[in-house]
Amino acid sequence: MSKKPDIAQPTTGQRLLSAVSLSQWIALGLTVIAIVFIVQNRNSVSVDLFWVSIQSPLWFILVIVLALGWVAGVLTGRGHSKRKAKRQ
Repeated sequence: MSKKPDIAQPTTGQRLLSAVSLSQWIALGLTVIAIVFIVQNRNSVSVDLFWVSIQSPLWFILVIVLALGWVAGVLTGRGHSKRKAKRQ
C-alpha cells in the first residue's frame, strides 16, 4: 500500500489571514492610523467662527470638518449623478 504524501494543511491563523481581502487590510491600517492620531491630538484648541468661539480637542474639530466636507460632497455629487443619468 503506497502512502500518500503529507500535504501541509494551513493552520487556523493562516486561513484567517488569507481570508482577509486587501481592502480590509487597508481599512484596518487606516483605523489604526486614526486611533493613533486621536491619541496624539487630545490637546484642546480654540476655533473661532464668526462670533462663536469653541474650545474642543483637535481630533474632534477635524472629525467635524471631515463630516461637513463629506456631506458637501454627497450633496454636490447627487446632482452630478442625476445629470449624468439623464444624458444616457
